[in-house]
Amino acid sequence: MRNKALAVMCAIALYTAASYGQQAGQRGQGAGPATPAVPRLATGKTMFWPAADIDARWKENEALKRNNSRLFDGPTNISANVRIVASEDPPLTHDTTSDLWIVTAGTAVARTDGRLVTSGARASINDATVRRVRTGDVLYVPPGVPHHFTEMNGFRAWLMRFDTVGLVRTKPVPAAAAPRDRGARGGSAEQAPAAPIPDLTTDKTMFWPAADIEARWKENERLERINSRIFNGPANISANVRIVRPGDPPLTHEDTADLWLVTAGEAIARTDGEMVNVNGSSTIRNGMARPVRAGDLLYVPPGVPHHFTDMKGFRAWLIRYDVEGWAQRVQPTGRQGAQ
Repeated sequence: MRNKALAVMCAIALYTAASYGQQAGQRGQGAGPATPAVPRLATGKTMFWPAADIDARWKENEALKRNNSRLFDGPTNISANVRIVASEDPPLTHDTTSDLWIVTAGTAVARTDGRLVTSGARASINDATVRRVRTGDVLYVPPGVPHHFTEMNGFRAWLMRFDTVGLVRTKPVPAAAAPRDRGARGGSAEQAPAAPIPDLTTDKTMFWPAADIEARWKENERLERINSRIFNGPANISANVRIVRPGDPPLTHEDTADLWLVTAGEAIARTDGEMVNVNGSSTIRNGMARPVRAGDLLYVPPGVPHHFTDMKGFRAWLIRYDVEGWAQRVQPTGRQGAQ
């Protein structure tokens, strides 16, 4: 009888532990009801999320009081997250993973930097940098740096998350590789030099107000310069304020993926298929053509051809990063979800 009781107790303990682990995994996607399964990044074809799907995710997050809907998971903890913030969300830090917040709607007060302290069950940030963030602003938070949002008013954001600590190359750089381009990489030559590009900071936030981003787009258009890069980081991660010009050729990238977040206008994205040379010019054969508009998201893996035509006021964020040839030297103690 005693053995049976012990067996029942063990079974209950195991069930409780399993349930806790499952709930913890769900909390990694955001508080509240569980989100759908998160796909891994494709390796041989593009992935596409239309603006209507993105907006539906934000509305569902708000209706269910769920702070996040993750679109994909990739290597080095890269992920794209459709994000809201609840008033009860606590201040946070992340061990190895950085946050890039691209504000898409509303306002909030961002409290960052300083020192995270706890008193009982409550956490706060001492000596914080306090700034109001609005639609179009971009905030970068390195690993270990406290961050917290308060006074939300319709606040929505893209949250790009990626590792920046402990990354090591697993694939040698080809001996004949060209020096790393720190400007309009992956497109036509620039018509005018861009400003110097900072590397990501390691111990404090970086901030670009919407007015600065808008000025970069206007300068790109005026100077016929396709790109203004706002930072460089590990594993070739970069954020780029991007236009496309008529006549820009189709492209592929060997190890690096492109994530296009369309911010204005429209174009036809011609992707997938194979790159061929016709009368001395590159073109895409047996590909896919789809219209892309403001709010759409397009992911292009390494080796996949891509090209934009029929541009009408087309602007986009281009988040570029390596998805091959990198690994974590020491794996973190648990994948950090979009909290």
